[in-house]
Amino acid sequence: MAGALSDPSRSCAVLIGTHAYTELDDIPAVARNVSRLRELCRDPAVWGLADERCRVLRQASRKAILRTVENATAEATDTVVVYYAGHGLVDPRSGELHLALPRSQPGPSYTALRYEDLRSVLLHPSGGRPTAPRKVVILDCCWSGLALDGLMQAPDVAPAVAVEGACVLTATAATRQALAPPGETYTAFTGELIRLVAGGVPGRPALLSMATLFTELTAALTAKSRPLPQQSTRQTAGEICLFRNRAGETVARPAAEEAPPRVPAGATAGGTAPSGGRAVSPARVRVPFDGPEPDLPQLVPVALTETRTVWLGRYPVTHAQFGAFLRDPANARWHPAAARAAGTDVDDNYLAGWSGADFPAGRADHPVVAVSAPAARAYLAWAGRLLGVPLRLPTAAEWERAARAGRSGEWWRAEIAAGRVNFLRSHGALTPVGEFPPNPYNIGDLLGNVWDICVDDTGAPVLRGGAYDTPAARLREHMSPRSPAECRGNVGFRCAGDM
Repeated sequence: MAGALSDPSRSCAVLIGTHAYTELDDIPAVARNVSRLRELCRDPAVWGLADERCRVLRQASRKAILRTVENATAEATDTVVVYYAGHGLVDPRSGELHLALPRSQPGPSYTALRYEDLRSVLLHPSGGRPTAPRKVVILDCCWSGLALDGLMQAPDVAPAVAVEGACVLTATAATRQALAPPGETYTAFTGELIRLVAGGVPGRPALLSMATLFTELTAALTAKSRPLPQQSTRQTAGEICLFRNRAGETVARPAAEEAPPRVPAGATAGGTAPSGGRAVSPARVRVPFDGPEPDLPQLVPVALTETRTVWLGRYPVTHAQFGAFLRDPANARWHPAAARAAGTDVDDNYLAGWSGADFPAGRADHPVVAVSAPAARAYLAWAGRLLGVPLRLPTAAEWERAARAGRSGEWWRAEIAAGRVNFLRSHGALTPVGEFPPNPYNIGDLLGNVWDICVDDTGAPVLRGGAYDTPAARLREHMSPRSPAECRGNVGFRCAGDM
């Protein structure tokens, strides 16, 4: 169940480390990575896997890795975890990621393990055996962000078809090398992961979700000017919890007692922070009304310039997230009937199909639509108070930077070709967030699914990105609503915030 600890009696982990090579440089820290992670996975205070459910492969062959991973995913009835540390290689012809083996060579890709083959056995164990309902892949190698392209999709299905319950966490982006700092016990990425799992994260809940680990890893690595991790999740996979938080709290402290939020200050495009900059990440505060803690948006750091980085929502705000906002009695004026009756901030199409704070059945994970710019701003102010980070609508320039993701030329054509866009000819209907693969910055639905409400240089609302009913030729258009109160059935919004 999302939000609960993955059951150690029904889960399996495969920890793969290749630290010594005949043709590549050795990475001694990898051996220590695997040993320490095994200790933590087996520690009852952290996770509590039995020895036979935590399998370690050192200097293994391609066949041994695939066989062990295949057996683990078939045996796990809750979660399977696959960790790899070593060299990452890129096929010069296909551009695909390969995981280096002890005898791998820098050139020929056939000497290494193709990541697609590993992904295939995770999805389809032989003999018709079932696959684990939830999968976590952690890659600590150069170019590991290439694994995020088409996350956990079967090779025989269309790119837009995603697999529920899959999370891939990588040490770097697709274009970056990983780091093994000389003199340090572990590699840069895994060292921070070990530190978080072994020591816990003060102010966080009693269980560490994959989303929380990613946020904390990003903050810690930004502070040290090291390559930034990437993460892609499907549906609720970001809520998978593998580890207990040794420094956690069941309920966060009230806002008045909360420590200043830990947000990366002034990170650069290369992941560096100026002297004296603090690494910080959003920290939740207590829910100000009776009821369960709401699901709040996940934030991704986006470098605008070498001196300015902002937060951007990984996905548009969902029906469930906006419903939590409406359930807070302080927001009663934003209930559909009340807001329409006031007639100032929304039009008559506002939250069409809703009844009070209840959204249409089956739409929890779909982007909320038929909201106005004022309603979006009200939600962002509320969610920002809970996250401890002031939130706002993104500017059109911020949206463009995130959507372009460091690419030049007709980058949107690459998005369409990669199957990342829900537009008129691909699916043609509103889909849950995360259904389509994210872009190279690990941000989803920037093109297609719903138009994003942004603001121009004057602060006026402007729409970017197109929607599920937008032709491909119009995805790059800038649109302006007829008025700030306009609510369209194909328009949603996402968060932005300053760091």
